[in-house]
Amino acid sequence: MKTKNIIVANSVGVDRDGYHMVHVPSRWSLGVKNFTNCGYYPWELAYTSSLLKRETDHHVKFMDGVLNGWDFETYFKHASAEKPDWLIMESSTRTIREDLRLASALKEAFGTKLVFTGQHPMAHPEDVLKIADYVCIGEYEFTVLDLIQGKDSQKLTGVHPNARGELIDINALPFPEDDDISRIDYHEPNCRYKQIQMYGSRGCPRRCNFCAAATLYYDELNWRPRNVDSVVDEIRTLHEKYPEMEGVFFDEEVHNIKRSFNISLAKSIRSAGLDHLKYEAMCEYASLDEEALEEMRAAGYYKIRFGIETGSDKVAEKMTLGKKHDLNKLRTMVKFGKSLGMLFYGTISIGGLGSSQEEDQKTVDLVYEMASQGWLDEIQVSINTPQPGTDFYNSCVDESLLSHSTNWEGFDGNGQVVVHYPHYPAEEIQTNFNKALTAFDMGKKQVQSKAFSNNAKSSFNIIPDGSRVLVLRNVRNWMIRLILENLNTKAQVDLLGQDVSVKDMEDMDGLNQVYSYGTGFFSAESVSTDLIEKLESEHYDFVLVPVANNHLQGYQNVLEVAQMIQPEEILYVFPEGHLQPVSPVTI
Repeated sequence: MKTKNIIVANSVGVDRDGYHMVHVPSRWSLGVKNFTNCGYYPWELAYTSSLLKRETDHHVKFMDGVLNGWDFETYFKHASAEKPDWLIMESSTRTIREDLRLASALKEAFGTKLVFTGQHPMAHPEDVLKIADYVCIGEYEFTVLDLIQGKDSQKLTGVHPNARGELIDINALPFPEDDDISRIDYHEPNCRYKQIQMYGSRGCPRRCNFCAAATLYYDELNWRPRNVDSVVDEIRTLHEKYPEMEGVFFDEEVHNIKRSFNISLAKSIRSAGLDHLKYEAMCEYASLDEEALEEMRAAGYYKIRFGIETGSDKVAEKMTLGKKHDLNKLRTMVKFGKSLGMLFYGTISIGGLGSSQEEDQKTVDLVYEMASQGWLDEIQVSINTPQPGTDFYNSCVDESLLSHSTNWEGFDGNGQVVVHYPHYPAEEIQTNFNKALTAFDMGKKQVQSKAFSNNAKSSFNIIPDGSRVLVLRNVRNWMIRLILENLNTKAQVDLLGQDVSVKDMEDMDGLNQVYSYGTGFFSAESVSTDLIEKLESEHYDFVLVPVANNHLQGYQNVLEVAQMIQPEEILYVFPEGHLQPVSPVTI
């Protein structure tokens, strides 16, 4: 067989409207202005790349436009250099328009065979096949291999319109892609340490109505763990390759369905001498077990993430959370985990099926309770978005609940509401989304205040009386409020942030001037030249850059803005109330 040039490709990184893609196909991908510090490792695509490299003699090149922040033009330039015979591309609803645009351009230029997979192609294969040659459905790694090896697509399970193939043996896969990209470059912004994303299992026994993985990738209530020795070997291999690696984030659907697996893995990590690393995992709180938590903590697990989703039993039933939803178990396990010194990260959604003003208020109240008790350390709040292919989407179509004015770019859960309930308008859903975030900030500030202030008493002393200080609002408001409350009262303090965030700060005592740069995340492109010149003319002694992690990855865009203002000194502020000079200040 003639050697082929094959590109295995993640989504386009920046769309034609300037939004940076955050590609999370099992949940929902989203777009954010000026946001360049998030990279979720596209794990199933990465397994496909390494499988093709192991099993064929073709020239296989892995490319990730999301990681690199490539727009269409840049992505096309890089891909064209390969003159691809085949393009294997994973796409989502949020990214489908730009992804098909790229694929179509390559097909026109080089006659490239196009294989599409991922959440949106699986949900709408006929639409995608207007441009693509094949759409792979379900777990697609071995299906793609079969296509590349020349097997008859009309007889292949896993190729539309044929049936989905059997669930694969995940232990038959090689370690995922780490040649054309470096796995350590993928940065999940809520990891406190420099952690590499890994996968100890695949699948989930639940069928939450908003989850694309449950319906599109597996369509079976199935969970499969990897061989424990293989997981440990992968950790060891990565740590040897990347000495700067501080830990692992197990970002699978659910890490803890079988306590025997978690206990065995934890013990094996300790036996291998890898318990000095920091581990966190996406888990299900209802399946947490005290013995397993103790073993995991002893092995170096420091943070557990889980889907709380809702504080309403009624909404939980409509969202088909099943045994996953048990708020009494949630409180019990979190309190026990806190006694072990663990951190907890919860995901919340507003506006899911069954929601109302009253029911979502229960979620807001739960968020405040969890944060104010010190049980919830971090949070992700989303507008529950019916991704095509999910049971939620199908219910919305059946009940005529979708906005007809919304295009695919609106299905990102990052501020745009695409579901319109007769009794619960979009404006109220948006309001409760904001209320949930505010509830977390209020509770978190309350519980964090004493420790932050104790550290700030000594740390903030480096800022003399009469100093001119500019605080950048680039973290959650609870931390900004604590910074402002603990700054030298004799300093002259200003604040710079986006429109929606600075409005919440205007009531703060001790603020001299509040500046707004508009919308989007901090970056050189989001702050106007006129505003930079104005801030530069203020001749600040200090610019404070709050950070939410220890390794400082993901804050280069904020630091760039701080440098453009040209203060005498730039200081990082950590969540515990410590200051650290940025040295040197590079202009």
